[in-house]
Amino acid sequence: SRVTGETLSEVSARELWESLARAAWLCADPGVQFDTTINDWHTCPQGGRINASNPCSEYMFLDDTACNLASLNLLAFCDRESGSFDVEKFSHAVHLWTLTLELSVVMAQFPSQPIALNSYRYRPLGLGFANLGALFMVLGLPYDSKGARALAAGISALMSGQAYCTSAEMAAELGAFEAFPDNRADMLRVIRNHQRMLQPE
Repeated sequence: SRVTGETLSEVSARELWESLARAAWLCADPGVQFDTTINDWHTCPQGGRINASNPCSEYMFLDDTACNLASLNLLAFCDRESGSFDVEKFSHAVHLWTLTLELSVVMAQFPSQPIALNSYRYRPLGLGFANLGALFMVLGLPYDSKGARALAAGISALMSGQAYCTSAEMAAELGAFEAFPDNRADMLRVIRNHQRMLQPE
């Protein structure tokens, strides 16, 4: 009970977990999230915790913020005959879309004043990719294989690194986002996290 703290009912943790996992699987939506991991990788915790995501989980940031989202079609960077992935073109596309999403912040329409103000203050961008599963199929990689996981990790790392690099280039010319000074140490901690994850095991 919220008011008294009294236990109102008990459930089996195993059954609840199985139910959550099955529901996430049935709807093909990432419905299970890990609060500690999410907040360990939070770039702006001085503004508050990450409490939730949007329904499809592709946007996780502070309450009362919003961002425009863009997804790059991975198949557009794959040569189906040779089975190669064009890293240079993909990096260039990430660069261009990071710039585009940054520009869109000032043109966006927000549903409330707090969301608009926070979005201008933090300038969150939402860049991702689509058709990872289709890329695996074209390349003949089983979904649950070391090769597929390595490719997904490599593409994710490349996208994140190029987006951060483009963000740093913009900041050098235009100045950092308003809330950066308060979150500088946290931003650098997350960058170090990314760097550590790229180290070979």
